[in-house]
Amino acid sequence: MLGAIRHKGMIPWDDDIDISLYREDYERLLKIIEKENHPRYKVLSYDTSSWYFHNFASILDTSTVIEDHVKYKRHDTSLFIDVFPIDRFTDLSIVDKSYKYVALRQLAYIKKSRAVHGDSKLKDFLRLCSWYALRVVNPRYFYKKIDQLVKNASTSTPQYEGGIGIGKEGMKEVFPVDTFKELILTEFEGRMLPVPKKYDQFLTQMYGDYMTPPSKEMQEWYSHSIKAYRKS
Repeated sequence: MLGAIRHKGMIPWDDDIDISLYREDYERLLKIIEKENHPRYKVLSYDTSSWYFHNFASILDTSTVIEDHVKYKRHDTSLFIDVFPIDRFTDLSIVDKSYKYVALRQLAYIKKSRAVHGDSKLKDFLRLCSWYALRVVNPRYFYKKIDQLVKNASTSTPQYEGGIGIGKEGMKEVFPVDTFKELILTEFEGRMLPVPKKYDQFLTQMYGDYMTPPSKEMQEWYSHSIKAYRKS
């Protein structure tokens, strides 16, 4: 959404596309893609792969392969588009609980060097202790904990909506119910695509002065650390 509004297309230094859908539409989309059984595109999710542990899905282009130097090389994967579910809820306590599970899940799968941030010797020591302790924990365990939080929080009279167990921004990613419901069309790479009518509310809450690009240093921080190849 930020790229669509600020750049009318891809963000030059953050060149990926994410899609967010309400939970019911998210699950419907995944079922449709799986049913199509396309030879090139497939769904990567907790239900389709024994090693996958995120609380969202990815749509893979299996004609490609990528190298990711951030995570352990536990698998081969392809170029992808992430698809995120938007959940509706009333109990705000699930936000903090899910955030803690996300932090533990990250420590359970990242390389040891990524657990050291250099911000504090004490914090780095505690992170490393947690990293070693979590070597015996399958990251998929935290998917189950977050998924159960979402299911238990489901209600017919929600007050809020957002991605639970997906991002790392806590309450910044929680919005009044129906924030994303009404859509308008905006330009994206020469095409007109739907974005929430309340995009300004969303982008301001997430990024502040979102029309001002970040510094060169921050642009490098946001860039991705993968290399992609076309299969022969």
